[in-house]
This record gives sequence, C-alpha cells and structure tokens, in this order.
Amino acid sequence: MRRLSRPGHWVTFAVLIGLALRAYHYLRCPPVWHDEAALVVNVLKLSFAEMLGPLLHAEAAPPLFLWLERAAVLALGDGEYALRLVPFLASCLALVTFAALARRTLGPHAAALAVGLFAVSDRLLWHASEAKPYSLDVLVAVAAGWWFTHTMNWQLWRRCLPAAAAAPLALWASYPACFVFGGLLLGLLPSAILRRASWRDRAAFGVLAITVGLAFVALALGPAAAQRNGAMDSCWSDHFPDWSRPWVVPVWAAAGTFEVARYCLVPAGQVAVLLAIVGAVSFGRRGRGQFVWVLLAPVGLALVAALLHKYPYGGSRLEVFAAPAVCLLTAEGLRRVLPWVARRSRASAAVVMAIALAPVGQAAYRTAMPWDCTGCDEAAEFVLRHRGSADPVLVNAWEYEYYLRSIPGGWRSWAGRFEPADLAGERVWVVHTDQRVTGQFSFPVPAGWKVVGGRVVQTTLVVLLQRSTVGE
Repeated sequence: MRRLSRPGHWVTFAVLIGLALRAYHYLRCPPVWHDEAALVVNVLKLSFAEMLGPLLHAEAAPPLFLWLERAAVLALGDGEYALRLVPFLASCLALVTFAALARRTLGPHAAALAVGLFAVSDRLLWHASEAKPYSLDVLVAVAAGWWFTHTMNWQLWRRCLPAAAAAPLALWASYPACFVFGGLLLGLLPSAILRRASWRDRAAFGVLAITVGLAFVALALGPAAAQRNGAMDSCWSDHFPDWSRPWVVPVWAAAGTFEVARYCLVPAGQVAVLLAIVGAVSFGRRGRGQFVWVLLAPVGLALVAALLHKYPYGGSRLEVFAAPAVCLLTAEGLRRVLPWVARRSRASAAVVMAIALAPVGQAAYRTAMPWDCTGCDEAAEFVLRHRGSADPVLVNAWEYEYYLRSIPGGWRSWAGRFEPADLAGERVWVVHTDQRVTGQFSFPVPAGWKVVGGRVVQTTLVVLLQRSTVGE
C-alpha cells in the first residue's frame, strides 16, 4: 500500500487494471455484432487477393488488417477468440506503449491520470473485444507519439528512416494512419527546415514524406476506392458537412469535435475538449509545441477529409484514434486547471475531478453490466440444436451468416416476406432480430402453415413454422 502512494506506481496499477479489463471482455466472448459479422464474413470467404477489392456487405477495412485476420483464422480456426485475437493484442500493446508515452511527456500525477483514463475508456475496451481494426488505429497513433518523444534528441535522419520503413505497413493496416503520419510529418517539419539541418536530415525527411505519400496514394486508389460505395456513404451521412448550407458547417465541425472527445471518454468526454485546450497551451509553453502537432494534427486532417467528403468525422469509432491525444491533453489540462479551481472552491474542484473520472464509473458499470447484445449466438445455437437436416432457416441479420456457417446453403436472407422457395419443405425456422421484439410473431403466417414453437433471446425471436395437416 505504501508503494501505491507513489504516483509512478499508480501508472503501473492503471496498466494492470486496463489489461485485466481487456482480458475480461475478450474472454467473456460477447456475441458477434452486425458490422463485426460483416467483416468476419469477408475474412472467412475471401482470399488474400480478393481482400484488395470490393468487400461483401458494403464493408470497409484496411487490407493488411484483413490479411492478419485471415492468417489468424488459418492458424487458429474460425472461432470468436481467433478472430478477435489481433485487436485484443493490439489494444494491450497500445496501453503499455501509452503508459511509456505518458511517463515521458507528463508529470507523475498527470501521467497516472492519463493512463487511468486510457485504461478504462469504454470505447477502447469495447474495440479490444471485437474483430474490427479500431484497436490497430489506436496502436498506430500511440506508437507515433511514442516514437516522436522517444527520439526527441536523435538526429533527424535517424528519426525519419525507421518511420519511413514502418509507414507502408501502418497505412495498410489502419486507414487513419494516413492522418497520424501526416501529424508526424508536421511535427518533424521544423527540424527539417532549420538552417542547421544537414542534407542527410532533409533527405531522410523527404524519404519519409515520399514513402507516406506513395503508400497513401496506392491505398486510396486501390483497396479504399474499391471498397467505397453508396450504401456505405449513406450510413455516415451525418458525419459529413452539408455544403448546401455553408453557414452551419462551422457549427457542425465544432459539434463533431466535441463528439470525438465524448466518444473517446464516455460518458463525459465533451468536458475533455476544454481541458485539452488548456493542456495543449501548457505543452506549448513547456516547449513541446511540435508534440502538440503530432497529437492534434491527425484530428485536424480527419476534419479536413470530412470537409472534402472523403472520411467521416464525429463521435464514432472512425475517430477513436484520437483517444491517446484526448487522454494526454486532458490530463495535462486538469493538472493546470484543478489547483486554480481548488483555490477558489474545493467543492468545485471536487466536481471537476468527479467529471474527469466519470470513465472509471462507466468501466465499472460495463464490467457488471456488459454492452447490450442481440442474442444472435444463443438463437443460432438453439436452431442448430433442434433443426432437422432438411429444415431451411430464414434470417434477417449478417450475424447468422457467421453463426450458421456450418450449414452452407441451409439458410436464406429474409425481409418479412415468404417466397415459394422458403416453404418447400414441411418445416421452416424464422430467426428475426429487432430491437422491438416482443415475443410474438408479428408477420403474417403463410396459408397452410402454423407456429409450433419458438423462443425469445435478448432482441431475437426464433419461430418454428410447420405445414398444417388437412383439417387443421
């Protein structure tokens, strides 16, 4: 207990708590959810070469991440643990690296707070236990910040060349890596244009810039362009500005920025924006202005991309790469603000601290009451256990394409209408997932059929229809 009273030991404690929470959510194996299932289907069905082109179900994911997922499946099988192993390991590595970054850039108390916020962030914990690339987005952002600060006293060419070697891999494993490396380039730029910079330093900086540019162009014109489609854009329409009303665009941009912070630090992340501004100014006054560019430029570049309708912006998983910057700047800002507030009112200081630590309560709540799920896994298991070999299964969600993968051709998509092919046998299973599920089969039962069984699991209704005999 005496050792934990030291701020440095609180950083280690926060890391251990964060690793434990990530392991807990990974090991409890939550059901595959809608968009996650869409990505999983691509991993299971497409070859390595096919993953460079359009994906199934209007899905988008960086090709190198898909290849890593495919490799995990080939090595470990197609279960949830194998599919989620890469994001889980990436999230754990990001936490450990972030702790090293916080120790290097913040004072001991602020570092403990920053690592604590990062460790218990609701969204980071969620993304650590799903087969999606967002944990790798965060890892790339943390690694860039760590590299920039770790090599602060190195010659510029020694800082640039390893980053150039890593850039193509990072960009092809994480779409937001293009923003992260843009921020890294802006952070290194002042060192490259100084008069005392050698020709070797400037050449190495040029190599880094060209490498990032070429990797980005190849990705943008290749897999990213092949994956983008109208269905995908329609899902993110609120995350692009409405240029038909240009006067509301600044309001949209400001609201989107507050939402980015909220997403990173649920439930009170909006307050983090104000603290982060103070933190950024504090870093600048301490001579760390270039590091502020590395932290904030990626978010700014994402906003610019959204203004051009190239990348969604706002409170969504696509901006979770901002979490390291939000946690670091919030902790630094709180270090500056809290003593000032405490001198005027201890009660106000307690309120500020309680708001800043709200993510801790959110993490505790989600440990006891995990995120809502549809129950698709239990519903599919129930059908597989009771289904006859000839019984067709009608489903309305992508999750079942994964959970019913053992009966290829034995299930069909269903949108509430029964087609003749659906009623060719004596029995048919209907599995309907909807937030409004009440336990009653609300669709018209086909003539000559009757409901003979069913079950409700979470927000999923399982119904067994059987052909009626004459006279029934």
